[in-house]
Amino acid sequence: MWIVKIGGSWVKNSKLTILVNLLQKFIDQKIVLVVGGGVFADLVRSVHNSNKMSEYTGHILAMKATEIFAYYLKSLNKKIILTTKTTSFVNKNLNLWLPTERLSHEKKFEKSWESTSDSIATWLYSNTKSDGLIFIKSLNFIERNNSTLSELQKNKILDLNVGKYLNKKKNLKIVGPEIIDLLQEFSDWRLIVSKLEEIII
Repeated sequence: MWIVKIGGSWVKNSKLTILVNLLQKFIDQKIVLVVGGGVFADLVRSVHNSNKMSEYTGHILAMKATEIFAYYLKSLNKKIILTTKTTSFVNKNLNLWLPTERLSHEKKFEKSWESTSDSIATWLYSNTKSDGLIFIKSLNFIERNNSTLSELQKNKILDLNVGKYLNKKKNLKIVGPEIIDLLQEFSDWRLIVSKLEEIII
C-alpha cells in the first residue's frame, strides 16, 4: 500500500482530473490519497489571523478544508472511495482518507499550523502498513537531486512537523507535475517510484 499526498495547490490545477485518472490505473498497489486544503485552508488561516480564533480551532477547520477538496476530487472521479478509517482500505480502488474524525482526537498529533496536510499524510504513513509516502507538489523536481527533509522544510516545501510523525519509517518520495508524464509513460509502479526524488531523512 502507498500513501499519495496531493498538495492543496492542485485544487486549481487544470490537470487535476488527469492526475487522478492516471493514478486509477495503479489501484492494484492499493493507493490511499491524502489531499491538502488549498484555497479552502487559506481562507481558514485568513480568518484565524484576523479574529480571535484559537490555533486548535484553526487546525481543526483546516483539516475540514482538506475534506472539502476531497469531496471535490470525488466529484471528478466517482470511483474514489472516501473513508475516515485507517484500516480496511478497499482493494482495487483509489481510497481517499478524511482525517478530521481520527486526528482531532489523537493526542500525539500536534494541533498547530506547523502540522499541515504534509504531517497528516506522514502520520497516516507511519500508522499503517504502507510501503511508502509520495508527496505530489506543484513545484517541478526534474532538475533537482535528492533533497534532505530539513532542506525541504527550510524552503517551505514540506511542513515543520513532518519528522515528528515518521516513527522511524523513511521511504519518502517527492515529485511535481512531471508525475503525469511518468504515469502516462510507464505501467510499472515500482519503476515510476524509482524515478522519483528521494527525501533523505
